[in-house]
Amino acid sequence: MMLATISVVAWIAVVCGLSFVVLLAIIVSPWPRLDHEPRRLDDDVETRLLLHEDPEELADELDAEEDAPSSVADIRRDERA
Repeated sequence: MMLATISVVAWIAVVCGLSFVVLLAIIVSPWPRLDHEPRRLDDDVETRLLLHEDPEELADELDAEEDAPSSVADIRRDERA
């Protein structure tokens, strides 16, 4: 009788231990992939799109910002060539 009780307790401990390991793996495994994902959109652009702003208007504003002449202080040595 005592031997059967020990084996049931051991099985419960094994199942609990494996469950904990699986749960830990599910929680920890996505983290390294999230760090290495490239960001495709700027935070401001993503926010404005999520707020349902017109994408064409947003693109026009971004093009206007990119075409604006930059000041001398913004130009780096490697960009002059």
